[in-house]
Amino acid sequence: ITVSQAQLRHGAHRVADVVFEKLTGVRGAFSTRIAYVSVTGQPPAQRYELLVADADGENPRVALQSTDPIMSPAWSPDGEWLAYVSFEDKAAAVFVQRLRTGERRKVSARAGVNGAPSFSPDGSKLALTLGGSGGNLDIYVLDLGSQQLTRVTQDPAIDTEAVWSADGQTLYFTSDRGGAAQIYAAPPQANARARRITFNVTSASRPRVSPDGSTLAVVMQEGNAYRIGAVDLASGTVTPLTRGTQDESPSFAPNGAVLIYAGRDGGQASLATVSVDGQVSTRLKSGLSEGREPVWGPFAD
Repeated sequence: ITVSQAQLRHGAHRVADVVFEKLTGVRGAFSTRIAYVSVTGQPPAQRYELLVADADGENPRVALQSTDPIMSPAWSPDGEWLAYVSFEDKAAAVFVQRLRTGERRKVSARAGVNGAPSFSPDGSKLALTLGGSGGNLDIYVLDLGSQQLTRVTQDPAIDTEAVWSADGQTLYFTSDRGGAAQIYAAPPQANARARRITFNVTSASRPRVSPDGSTLAVVMQEGNAYRIGAVDLASGTVTPLTRGTQDESPSFAPNGAVLIYAGRDGGQASLATVSVDGQVSTRLKSGLSEGREPVWGPFAD
């Protein structure tokens, strides 16, 4: 019987998950997957790849490659699909792609900006940032079955990067309606009233919700540095977790114990993880040195 290296790795990850849960009482996430965008080359000859890899960054597989930008990957709740933004037609469009078969569908190619897709908890809808012909960015919800589009925000400020709460009743998003980027929340309904979430921080953006719904990971500004921070939704306290100067794109592991993010060290881009208390940080393998916009996938079952 021939056992592949991938099968051996999968078995080792399963064992690690069991050991982690025995030691901590928290389900292990070693056998889950991440997705990220890799960029190689220099303009105008850059090459973009949407990659799916094991949680430790090993065994990357190409889901899509293009000479045009690929941005903002987002997992479906069942781990079967990725949504992302592609510029392959020389204009931004949102696609959803089934990983197992490669099947892909263009779901939004409206005038202006089409960006920042995020699946609802039941997988039936996408939160999107759309600009329209006027160019003003607002949050919308697209029903993937009916293609019905609901405009959630109507504000002259920039509203973008919406993500869903675990119960699907709230959208958290970035807005500069108060003069600087901060996190706001609104129900996913037409003409929703937004409330501000983050205070006492120069700026906060790119919210991501913890699996238990208690915490937001954000990109926070400290002086001239941008770091990953955790926002306690009960108290509003914002705690820095990383110590870099250009950290971005946080994403929770499905067990809520760790975050993956993109950073720069000595001018070189890299992917790294940090524990939710900020005490343990690990850089993923050097082969991911140009990784961008990492997103952690769900549990497989």
